[in-house]
Amino acid sequence: MPETITIGKSELRKDAWKKVTGAARYVADIPLRDVYYGAIVRSSVHYGHLKSIDTQTAEQVAGVHKVVTAADVPGLPVFGALVHDQPVLAVDTIHHWGQPVAIVIADTKEIAAQAAQLVLVTVEPILPILDPVEAVELNASKLHADGNLLAQFEIKDGDVELGFAEADVILEETFSLPLVSPAYLETETSVAQWNSDGSLTVWVSSQHPFVDQAEIAAALDIPAEKVRVKSGVIGGAFGGKEDSSISIMASLAAWVVQGTVKLVNSRQESFWAHPKRHPAKIYLKLGAKNDGTFIALKAKAFVDTGAFASYGPAVGIILTETLAGSYHVPNIELDTLVVYTNGPLAGAMRGFGSPQSHFAIESMVDMVAHQLGLSAIEVRKKNILREGDQLFTGVIVNQSANSLPLALSHAENILREFEMIEAAPGKVAGSGMALVMQSMGLGAKVPDDSTHQMIWMPDGKVDLYLGAPDMGQGLIMTAEQIAAEALELPFESVSTVDLDTWNSPNGNVTCASRMTYMVGNALVDAAEQLKSQMLVQASRMMNRPLDTLSYKSGNVITSDGGKIPVSEIISRAADDGIEIQSKATFSFPYPDETTPQNLPIGMPHVLFCFGAQIARVEVDPELGKVDITHLTAIHDVGRVISRKGVEGQIEGGMAMGLGYALFENMNLKANGQWVDSFTEYLIPTFNDMPLNFRNIILEIPEESGPYGAKGIGEVTVPPTAPAIANAVYNAIGVRATALPLSPEDLAKL
Repeated sequence: MPETITIGKSELRKDAWKKVTGAARYVADIPLRDVYYGAIVRSSVHYGHLKSIDTQTAEQVAGVHKVVTAADVPGLPVFGALVHDQPVLAVDTIHHWGQPVAIVIADTKEIAAQAAQLVLVTVEPILPILDPVEAVELNASKLHADGNLLAQFEIKDGDVELGFAEADVILEETFSLPLVSPAYLETETSVAQWNSDGSLTVWVSSQHPFVDQAEIAAALDIPAEKVRVKSGVIGGAFGGKEDSSISIMASLAAWVVQGTVKLVNSRQESFWAHPKRHPAKIYLKLGAKNDGTFIALKAKAFVDTGAFASYGPAVGIILTETLAGSYHVPNIELDTLVVYTNGPLAGAMRGFGSPQSHFAIESMVDMVAHQLGLSAIEVRKKNILREGDQLFTGVIVNQSANSLPLALSHAENILREFEMIEAAPGKVAGSGMALVMQSMGLGAKVPDDSTHQMIWMPDGKVDLYLGAPDMGQGLIMTAEQIAAEALELPFESVSTVDLDTWNSPNGNVTCASRMTYMVGNALVDAAEQLKSQMLVQASRMMNRPLDTLSYKSGNVITSDGGKIPVSEIISRAADDGIEIQSKATFSFPYPDETTPQNLPIGMPHVLFCFGAQIARVEVDPELGKVDITHLTAIHDVGRVISRKGVEGQIEGGMAMGLGYALFENMNLKANGQWVDSFTEYLIPTFNDMPLNFRNIILEIPEESGPYGAKGIGEVTVPPTAPAIANAVYNAIGVRATALPLSPEDLAKL
C-alpha cells in the first residue's frame, strides 16, 4: 500500500487525557445553575391496568415542585424508533416492570427520590406473558391492540423439501438465547433547560440527537427548531442509547416547571427500563450430503422484543438475513417472528440479531461436521460464500467474501497450534471456531444518509462538524484521520466541534457498523470541495488562471513552482468576509439494478463484514467451570484507518462476546423482579479475559469505502460465543444449546 499521512496509524486520541483524568464532561457533569432534579416513579408489576396515581402526599414534601404524569404531556403521548407504541409515561396499562409512571421534580435528588416513594400507584395486576412462543398462541391475551405479533419475515429460496429429500444427513436443534444488558459505564442521562424565549436546550447521551430533537418536539407539541439538542461525552452505548425516553422525560419535566431538570437513571433503572439484546428461540434444521455440502436449511425464530417495539423489526430482519451465516445453501426456508411480551423492552444492541443467529448456525455447522466425521474447517471450506454468490435475499456478494478463505486458512493453523497445548492438571482442553457475516447499513428502502461539514480556519487548521455522535468507540478520531488524509494535513491540524443540532448537520444515527464508511465517504467528498474552493480564492487573490494552480500538503502550488501556505489564502479570504467551508452527504448505496425490491422495508442489506474467531478452553469436568485460555480474532476491515481503534473494537467486542457466552443473563429472580445489579448480572472483568490474545487483521479493500475501509464495530461480537461453545464440546463432548454456558448447566448436561 502507498505511504499515508495518518490512516493506518495509531494516533493518540485527543480525548484520552480528559477521560483518564476525569475532566471529560458527560451529561451529568454539565455545569448549570438552578437545576431541579427528577426522580422517576416506576411500576412494580409486569403487567396490569393502571387504575390511579395519587400524587398529593408527594407534592406536599418540602422542596417538591411538581409530580408529572401522562396527563401533563401536551403533545404526542407515545414515541418509538419504528413504531409509536411506547408511552412517555404510562397511561392506562402497565406493560413491563419498571415502566415510567410519573416524574417527581424537586430541589435535590434526595428530596426527589424520597417523594417518589410517596406517589401511590394503584394497578390491577394481570398475569404477564414472558415467553415469546406462548405470546403468539391463539388464546394468549393481547398486549397491544394489534396483537402480540409485531413483525414476521418469511423468506424462501429454492425447494427446501426437495433439498432435505436429497440430504444424506439431517440435524435439528433448538437454540435459546438470553436477555442481555448493554452494561455501559454511563447510565442513561439527560438535562433539559427551558429558556425564556420558549425554546428548549437538551443535553443528551444519545446515538441520534436529531431523532431526539424530533421526538421531544412531538411530545411537547412545539416546533423542532425550538428544540436544541447538544451531545455530551458518551460513556458507551452499544445500541442501548438509541432510545429517546430519558431525553423526552427530562424535556417534559423542564417544560412543566419552566426551568432546568436533570434526570440520571440508577443502574437498577437502567436494567429495568432501557433496551437490551433480544432473547430468542431459534429452531434450525440443516441437511447436508456425506461430503459435508449443505443442501437445505429450515429455520423458525421467535424473537422476544419485550413490552414495546423499539428496533425489534429491524433486529428481526438482520437475524433472518444472517441465519445461514457465511454459507451458501441452495434451498432455504426461514420464518422469523418478532413478538411482544411483558419483558423489558429489547432493542438495538451490538450485533443487532446477528449474535443470536450465529450462535445457532455456527453450533449447527460443527454438529454436522461431527455427525459426518469431518473436520469443522473442512465443512466450512466446502460451503463458504464466494465472490459472486447470490444470497437467498437475491443480493450478490462482493469481493469482501474473499476474506473467508483467508480467515479459514489462518484458523486451521491456529487450531493446530491450540491442539498441541497440554491441559492444566484436572482440566480438559478443547478448541473451537466460528465464522461471522455481519451486515452494514440500515437496509434497503430506509433513509440512510449522513451529512458532515468542514470549515478551513484562517490559521490553516480544519474544524469538523460531525452530524453523528461518538459513543466512545473512536468515531471522532477516525473521522479526523480520514479528513487529515484527504486534505494532506497532519492529524493535529484537524479537530471536531461538539455536536449541536443548531449548528451541526444531520449525520443520522450512529449504528449499524457503517459510520467509518458513511462519515469517511462524506468527508473525502467534503475535502475535495474544500480544496476546490480554496483554489478558487487563491486564483482570485493571485490573479492567476485556476488551471495553473494545484494543491499539495497544505500549500497552493503554482505552475512555476511557487508554494504558498493555504493559511495565507484562507486568512485573506476571511478578511474579505469569505468562509471556506464545505458540506457533503453520503447515501448508503442500494443500486436499483442490483438490490431486490420485493422484500420488506429494511431488507436486504447489501454490504457485509466477514471474520472468524478461534477459542481454546479448559474445562473442569466435575464443576463445569470453563476457562478461556486463548482467543484469536481474524477480521477483515477493508482498510485500517486507526490501528489502535480497530484493535480496541476487536478486543472490546470479544470481551462482550465472552460475557454472552459464559456469564450474562438478565433473568427473573425468585422474588419476581428482574436481575438489576452487577452483583447478580455478571460481566467479564480483566481477569476473565485470556492472557493469550491475538489479532489478525485482514485488509480486503471495500471498493465503495473511504480508502477501502468498512465497519468493525459489530462483527467482533457474534462469533465469540459459538467458538467457545464449540471448544467446550470438543473438550468434554457436551453440546450446549443455550447461553450462557453456566457451570451449573454444563454439569447437568
